[in-house]
Amino acid sequence: MLAVDPGVFTATLARKLITPSKSREKSKILAVMGSVHPNARTQMEQLWLSQRTYNAMIATKELLESDERREAEIARVTAEILENCDRNQISTVTGDGIYPENRIDFGPYMERYDCSMNDVTDIINKSLAEIAHRIFVAEPTFRALYTTGGDITVSVCERFGAAGLDLKDEVLPLAAYGTILGGPFAGTHLITKGGSQGDNDAINKCITYLKEKIYI
Repeated sequence: MLAVDPGVFTATLARKLITPSKSREKSKILAVMGSVHPNARTQMEQLWLSQRTYNAMIATKELLESDERREAEIARVTAEILENCDRNQISTVTGDGIYPENRIDFGPYMERYDCSMNDVTDIINKSLAEIAHRIFVAEPTFRALYTTGGDITVSVCERFGAAGLDLKDEVLPLAAYGTILGGPFAGTHLITKGGSQGDNDAINKCITYLKEKIYI
């Protein structure tokens, strides 16, 4: 076979015909969405419509009510994703605050726990990171992560035991691609983007980029 083209066709042909040393056909992507920005909702809904995904919605209030209810919600969402991931290449974990009617007044929790708003949001971020970590531990075919929100990305990297990120590319303006450095999940592909950034198809483009990286 002789491929005559500017290069894009040859690259695609090679990716399809040359089998990697490790089989990657079953590799999966997990998207973790914690942003409540209206733009983030639009982007996620377009992803759900454009690609085959399974979404588990987090009841954010449950993460704040008590340690017991937080653990129960983390376990529920983790189990839901693991139960359905074999039928979907892409799984998404989304805070229900993406819809305005579910948004929480943090004031009562700040009073109850005598803490700042940052402390309250930190509970949510760490809970999302814990869900992602449990999914990756239980199902090794997850090889890529998409995260929305800098605080969530930091929490995920901390929970994954990452020493840092090896940034390699800018998929879109303010959407960075790299791989995790150090820890048990070193080499995991990751794209992080601010919730307010990008056009309606921004998350869809980021997920498609990750698919190419893991040879889906």
